[in-house]
Amino acid sequence: MKIGLWTAVALLVVLGTIFGAIWISHIESNKAAAVYPKCVGAHAGHKVLIENDKVVPQHTNAKRCDTLTITNLDNKDRIIAFGPHEHHVAYDGVTERYLTKNGTFSVTLVQPGNFRFHDHVDDVVQGTFTVSQ
Repeated sequence: MKIGLWTAVALLVVLGTIFGAIWISHIESNKAAAVYPKCVGAHAGHKVLIENDKVVPQHTNAKRCDTLTITNLDNKDRIIAFGPHEHHVAYDGVTERYLTKNGTFSVTLVQPGNFRFHDHVDDVVQGTFTVSQ
């Protein structure tokens, strides 16, 4: 299969933009994470499942230094992003994470406050979490 020159150039520009944005957001989130003390010792783990286009549980209450693990059980790929749609913010060094079916990732809940995450492609799929001291 042949692809045209302009198609190849457009693909390279799109991929470069995506990876560049992820790299820059990773650097900025590491700066923000450095403000909070390191987590040491054992802490609770919280699990969130994405199934049938829903996040279960939709809200998680946790303490600082707990972990939050998000698993995609749907038959579609997801791009999980933190913050509101179109204005993503990094949490624990993660702004967006690509999840295939049965894909999973975890973040350490270092920053206290109220936060949200969503599927960037299907932003109806969303959840929230609160991190207390």
